Amino acid sequence: MVLVSCMAGLFFTSVKIDKKYPPVVIEDLLYLPSGKFLKGAALGYDEMLADLLWIKALAYFGGHAVTDQDYTWLSHILDIVTTLDPFFQYPYEFGGVILATEINDVDKSNELLEKGMKNVLKTHKRYWYFPFFMAFNYMYYKNDFKTAAHYLEMASRFPQSPEYLPLLVSRLYAEADSPEIAMVFLAEMIKSTQKPELKEKLKLRLNQVINQSNIQFLEDAQGQFFLKYYRYPESIDEMVETGFIFYIPVDPRGGKYYISKQDHSIKNTKKTEALKVHIDKKKNVKINMQPIQ
Repeated sequence: MVLVSCMAGLFFTSVKIDKKYPPVVIEDLLYLPSGKFLKGAALGYDEMLADLLWIKALAYFGGHAVTDQDYTWLSHILDIVTTLDPFFQYPYEFGGVILATEINDVDKSNELLEKGMKNVLKTHKRYWYFPFFMAFNYMYYKNDFKTAAHYLEMASRFPQSPEYLPLLVSRLYAEADSPEIAMVFLAEMIKSTQKPELKEKLKLRLNQVINQSNIQFLEDAQGQFFLKYYRYPESIDEMVETGFIFYIPVDPRGGKYYISKQDHSIKNTKKTEALKVHIDKKKNVKINMQPIQ
Protein backbone atom coordinates (compact mmCIF):
# COMPACT_ATOMS: atom_id res chain seq x y z
CA MET A 1 0.00 0.00 0.00
CA VAL A 2 2.92 2.29 0.71
CA LEU A 3 4.25 1.85 -2.85
CA VAL A 4 0.80 2.41 -4.36
CA SER A 5 0.41 5.61 -2.34
CA CYS A 6 3.82 6.81 -3.44
CA MET A 7 3.04 6.08 -7.10
CA ALA A 8 -0.30 7.83 -6.86
CA GLY A 9 1.39 10.79 -5.24
CA LEU A 10 4.02 10.86 -7.98
CA PHE A 11 1.34 10.80 -10.65
CA PHE A 12 -0.78 13.62 -9.23
CA THR A 13 2.30 15.68 -8.44
CA SER A 14 3.54 15.29 -12.01
CA VAL A 15 0.11 16.34 -13.31
CA LYS A 16 0.21 19.52 -11.22
CA ILE A 17 3.75 20.30 -12.31
CA ASP A 18 2.89 19.74 -15.97
CA LYS A 19 0.00 22.20 -15.68
CA LYS A 20 2.16 24.83 -14.01
CA TYR A 21 5.21 24.61 -16.29
CA PRO A 22 5.66 23.99 -20.03
CA PRO A 23 6.21 20.28 -20.78
CA VAL A 24 9.57 20.98 -22.44
CA VAL A 25 11.18 21.84 -19.08
CA ILE A 26 9.65 18.92 -17.22
CA GLU A 27 12.52 16.43 -17.04
CA ASP A 28 11.48 14.97 -13.67
CA LEU A 29 11.76 11.35 -14.85
CA LEU A 30 14.93 11.57 -16.88
CA TYR A 31 17.26 10.50 -14.11
CA LEU A 32 15.44 7.32 -13.20
CA PRO A 33 17.64 4.25 -12.69
CA SER A 34 17.53 1.34 -15.10
CA GLY A 35 14.37 -0.59 -15.78
CA LYS A 36 15.86 -3.69 -14.12
CA PHE A 37 16.41 -1.77 -10.88
CA LEU A 38 12.89 -0.34 -10.90
CA LYS A 39 11.43 -3.75 -11.72
CA GLY A 40 12.93 -5.11 -8.55
CA ALA A 41 11.84 -2.08 -6.52
CA ALA A 42 8.26 -1.99 -7.80
CA LEU A 43 7.26 -4.95 -5.60
CA GLY A 44 4.88 -6.44 -8.15
CA TYR A 45 3.44 -3.17 -9.42
CA ASP A 46 5.57 -3.19 -12.56
CA GLU A 47 2.73 -2.69 -15.03
CA MET A 48 1.25 0.20 -13.08
CA LEU A 49 4.60 1.98 -12.97
CA ALA A 50 5.14 1.20 -16.66
CA ASP A 51 1.78 2.80 -17.53
CA LEU A 52 2.71 5.94 -15.62
CA LEU A 53 6.09 6.22 -17.31
CA TRP A 54 4.52 5.50 -20.71
CA ILE A 55 2.22 8.51 -20.22
CA LYS A 56 5.23 10.59 -19.25
CA ALA A 57 7.16 9.38 -22.31
CA LEU A 58 4.35 10.55 -24.60
CA ALA A 59 4.20 13.89 -22.80
CA TYR A 60 7.97 14.24 -23.06
CA PHE A 61 7.92 13.56 -26.79
CA GLY A 62 4.93 15.83 -27.42
CA GLY A 63 6.43 18.69 -25.41
CA HIS A 64 9.72 18.62 -27.27
CA ALA A 65 8.07 18.02 -30.65
CA VAL A 66 6.48 21.48 -30.57
CA THR A 67 9.57 23.24 -29.20
CA ASP A 68 13.23 22.29 -29.46
CA GLN A 69 12.82 18.74 -30.90
CA ASP A 70 15.48 17.50 -28.50
CA TYR A 71 14.57 13.93 -27.51
CA THR A 72 17.79 13.01 -25.70
CA TRP A 73 16.15 10.88 -23.02
CA LEU A 74 13.32 9.30 -24.99
CA SER A 75 15.07 5.99 -25.69
CA HIS A 76 16.02 5.72 -21.99
CA ILE A 77 12.42 6.19 -20.86
CA LEU A 78 11.11 3.70 -23.43
CA ASP A 79 13.70 1.15 -22.36
CA ILE A 80 12.50 1.49 -18.76
CA VAL A 81 8.83 1.16 -19.78
CA THR A 82 9.46 -1.98 -21.85
CA THR A 83 11.59 -3.53 -19.12
CA LEU A 84 8.92 -2.98 -16.48
CA ASP A 85 6.22 -4.34 -18.80
CA PRO A 86 7.94 -6.37 -21.55
CA PHE A 87 4.62 -7.56 -23.04
CA PHE A 88 3.35 -4.00 -23.69
CA GLN A 89 3.46 -3.85 -27.49
CA TYR A 90 2.80 -0.24 -28.36
CA PRO A 91 5.89 1.43 -26.76
CA TYR A 92 8.10 -0.82 -28.91
CA GLU A 93 6.18 0.13 -32.05
CA PHE A 94 6.06 3.84 -31.19
CA GLY A 95 9.74 3.98 -30.28
CA GLY A 96 10.80 1.87 -33.25
CA VAL A 97 9.32 4.43 -35.61
CA ILE A 98 10.07 7.68 -33.75
CA LEU A 99 13.69 6.88 -32.87
CA ALA A 100 14.48 6.33 -36.55
CA THR A 101 12.32 8.90 -38.34
CA GLU A 102 12.41 11.78 -35.86
CA ILE A 103 15.69 11.30 -34.00
CA ASN A 104 17.73 9.58 -36.73
CA ASP A 105 18.98 6.95 -34.27
CA VAL A 106 18.40 3.83 -36.36
CA ASP A 107 20.49 1.58 -34.13
CA LYS A 108 18.42 2.47 -31.05
CA SER A 109 15.28 1.93 -33.09
CA ASN A 110 16.45 -1.54 -34.13
CA GLU A 111 17.43 -2.40 -30.55
CA LEU A 112 13.96 -1.53 -29.30
CA LEU A 113 12.24 -3.43 -32.12
CA GLU A 114 14.40 -6.50 -31.48
CA LYS A 115 13.51 -6.28 -27.80
CA GLY A 116 9.84 -6.24 -28.78
CA MET A 117 10.29 -9.27 -31.04
CA LYS A 118 11.81 -11.20 -28.13
CA ASN A 119 9.19 -10.26 -25.52
CA VAL A 120 5.80 -9.65 -27.15
CA LEU A 121 3.75 -12.73 -27.91
CA LYS A 122 3.76 -13.67 -31.59
CA THR A 123 0.00 -14.08 -31.41
CA HIS A 124 -0.40 -10.33 -30.91
CA LYS A 125 -2.26 -8.93 -33.92
CA ARG A 126 0.34 -6.18 -34.45
CA TYR A 127 3.44 -8.31 -33.87
CA TRP A 128 4.24 -8.25 -37.60
CA TYR A 129 4.95 -4.51 -37.28
CA PHE A 130 8.26 -5.27 -35.52
CA PRO A 131 9.94 -7.10 -38.43
CA PHE A 132 8.19 -4.73 -40.85
CA PHE A 133 9.79 -1.63 -39.32
CA MET A 134 13.12 -3.46 -39.00
CA ALA A 135 12.91 -4.10 -42.75
CA PHE A 136 12.18 -0.44 -43.39
CA ASN A 137 15.18 0.66 -41.32
CA TYR A 138 17.56 -1.63 -43.17
CA MET A 139 16.14 -0.72 -46.58
CA TYR A 140 15.79 3.05 -46.19
CA TYR A 141 18.58 4.03 -43.83
CA LYS A 142 21.21 1.31 -44.28
CA ASN A 143 20.65 0.33 -47.94
CA ASP A 144 20.93 -3.31 -46.85
CA PHE A 145 18.28 -4.88 -49.07
CA LYS A 146 19.09 -8.48 -48.24
CA THR A 147 18.63 -7.98 -44.49
CA ALA A 148 15.55 -5.89 -45.19
CA ALA A 149 14.11 -8.72 -47.27
CA HIS A 150 14.83 -11.18 -44.44
CA TYR A 151 12.79 -9.16 -41.94
CA LEU A 152 10.05 -8.40 -44.43
CA GLU A 153 9.78 -12.11 -45.18
CA MET A 154 9.25 -12.67 -41.45
CA ALA A 155 6.52 -10.02 -41.39
CA SER A 156 4.78 -11.47 -44.45
CA ARG A 157 4.28 -14.84 -42.74
CA PHE A 158 1.87 -13.39 -40.18
CA PRO A 159 -1.78 -13.63 -41.32
CA GLN A 160 -2.48 -10.07 -40.14
CA SER A 161 0.14 -8.57 -42.48
CA PRO A 162 -0.84 -6.91 -45.80
CA GLU A 163 -1.09 -9.06 -48.92
CA TYR A 164 1.43 -6.93 -50.83
CA LEU A 165 4.36 -7.87 -48.58
CA PRO A 166 5.40 -11.06 -50.43
CA LEU A 167 5.62 -9.05 -53.66
CA LEU A 168 7.84 -6.46 -51.98
CA VAL A 169 9.99 -9.23 -50.48
CA SER A 170 10.78 -10.55 -53.94
CA ARG A 171 11.70 -7.04 -55.12
CA LEU A 172 14.10 -6.62 -52.21
CA TYR A 173 15.79 -9.96 -52.82
CA ALA A 174 16.12 -9.04 -56.49
CA GLU A 175 17.62 -5.68 -55.50
CA ALA A 176 20.09 -7.56 -53.32
CA ASP A 177 21.05 -9.74 -56.31
CA SER A 178 19.59 -12.81 -54.61
CA PRO A 179 16.97 -14.00 -57.14
CA GLU A 180 17.44 -17.62 -56.04
CA ILE A 181 16.20 -16.77 -52.54
CA ALA A 182 13.33 -14.79 -54.03
CA MET A 183 12.29 -17.76 -56.19
CA VAL A 184 12.30 -20.20 -53.28
CA PHE A 185 10.31 -17.75 -51.15
CA LEU A 186 7.73 -17.07 -53.86
CA ALA A 187 7.30 -20.77 -54.65
CA GLU A 188 6.62 -21.47 -50.98
CA MET A 189 4.15 -18.58 -50.73
CA ILE A 190 2.30 -19.79 -53.82
CA LYS A 191 1.84 -23.21 -52.23
CA SER A 192 0.74 -21.83 -48.87
CA THR A 193 -1.70 -19.09 -49.91
CA GLN A 194 -5.38 -19.95 -50.23
CA LYS A 195 -6.41 -16.77 -52.08
CA PRO A 196 -6.64 -17.27 -55.87
CA GLU A 197 -6.03 -13.58 -56.69
CA LEU A 198 -2.91 -13.41 -54.54
CA LYS A 199 -1.71 -16.76 -55.92
CA GLU A 200 -1.87 -15.38 -59.47
CA LYS A 201 0.06 -12.24 -58.48
CA LEU A 202 2.73 -14.36 -56.83
CA LYS A 203 3.02 -16.58 -59.92
CA LEU A 204 3.45 -13.49 -62.10
CA ARG A 205 6.15 -12.16 -59.79
CA LEU A 206 7.90 -15.55 -59.73
CA ASN A 207 8.05 -15.52 -63.54
CA GLN A 208 9.49 -12.00 -63.46
CA VAL A 209 12.19 -13.07 -61.01
CA ILE A 210 13.04 -16.14 -63.12
CA ASN A 211 13.35 -13.90 -66.18
CA GLN A 212 15.67 -11.53 -64.31
CA SER A 213 17.77 -14.47 -63.13
CA ASN A 214 17.99 -15.78 -66.72
CA ILE A 215 19.18 -12.40 -67.98
CA GLN A 216 21.83 -12.24 -65.25
CA PHE A 217 22.95 -15.77 -66.19
CA LEU A 218 23.35 -14.80 -69.86
CA GLU A 219 25.10 -11.52 -69.00
CA ASP A 220 27.64 -13.39 -66.86
CA ALA A 221 28.35 -15.83 -69.71
CA GLN A 222 28.65 -12.94 -72.15
CA GLY A 223 31.21 -11.28 -69.87
CA GLN A 224 33.29 -14.46 -69.76
CA PHE A 225 33.10 -14.71 -73.57
CA PHE A 226 34.38 -11.13 -73.91
CA LEU A 227 37.30 -11.79 -71.54
CA LYS A 228 38.43 -14.70 -73.71
CA TYR A 229 37.83 -13.34 -77.24
CA TYR A 230 37.94 -9.57 -76.64
CA ARG A 231 34.66 -9.20 -78.48
CA TYR A 232 30.98 -9.76 -77.83
CA PRO A 233 29.28 -12.92 -79.12
CA GLU A 234 27.20 -12.50 -82.26
CA SER A 235 24.32 -14.41 -80.72
CA ILE A 236 23.31 -16.47 -77.72
CA ASP A 237 23.70 -19.58 -79.88
CA GLU A 238 27.40 -18.74 -80.26
CA MET A 239 27.79 -18.87 -76.48
CA VAL A 240 26.28 -22.37 -76.54
CA GLU A 241 28.52 -23.45 -79.43
CA THR A 242 31.67 -22.23 -77.65
CA GLY A 243 30.71 -23.91 -74.38
CA PHE A 244 30.11 -20.83 -72.24
CA ILE A 245 26.57 -22.02 -71.58
CA PHE A 246 25.07 -25.47 -72.15
CA TYR A 247 21.54 -24.33 -72.87
CA ILE A 248 19.47 -21.23 -73.56
CA PRO A 249 17.25 -20.57 -70.54
CA VAL A 250 13.50 -20.56 -71.05
CA ASP A 251 11.45 -17.50 -70.18
CA PRO A 252 8.29 -18.81 -68.41
CA ARG A 253 6.43 -15.76 -69.76
CA GLY A 254 7.01 -16.89 -73.36
CA GLY A 255 9.70 -14.43 -74.43
CA LYS A 256 12.94 -15.17 -76.31
CA TYR A 257 16.38 -13.90 -75.35
CA TYR A 258 18.72 -12.23 -77.83
CA ILE A 259 21.76 -9.93 -77.94
CA SER A 260 21.08 -6.36 -78.97
CA LYS A 261 23.04 -5.22 -82.05
CA GLN A 262 23.09 -1.64 -80.73
CA ASP A 263 24.64 -1.99 -77.27
CA HIS A 264 25.32 -5.78 -77.00
CA SER A 265 23.01 -6.05 -73.97
CA ILE A 266 20.84 -9.12 -73.31
CA LYS A 267 17.28 -8.42 -74.37
CA ASN A 268 13.97 -10.26 -74.33
CA THR A 269 11.29 -10.20 -77.01
CA LYS A 270 8.78 -9.82 -74.19
CA LYS A 271 8.80 -6.58 -72.20
CA THR A 272 10.79 -6.98 -69.00
CA GLU A 273 9.91 -5.18 -65.77
CA ALA A 274 12.92 -4.19 -63.70
CA LEU A 275 12.42 -5.45 -60.15
CA LYS A 276 13.91 -2.44 -58.43
CA VAL A 277 12.90 -0.66 -55.26
CA HIS A 278 12.69 3.12 -55.76
CA ILE A 279 13.39 5.15 -52.65
CA ASP A 280 13.09 8.94 -52.76
CA LYS A 281 15.03 10.11 -49.71
CA LYS A 282 14.41 13.74 -50.60
CA LYS A 283 10.88 13.35 -49.35
CA ASN A 284 10.08 13.27 -45.65
CA VAL A 285 9.34 9.82 -44.31
CA LYS A 286 5.88 9.54 -42.81
CA ILE A 287 4.59 6.29 -41.36
CA ASN A 288 0.97 5.96 -40.35
CA MET A 289 0.78 4.97 -36.69
CA GLN A 290 -2.72 3.65 -36.24
CA PRO A 291 -4.10 3.21 -32.72
CA ILE A 292 -4.52 -0.24 -31.25
CA GLN A 293 -8.00 -1.58 -31.80
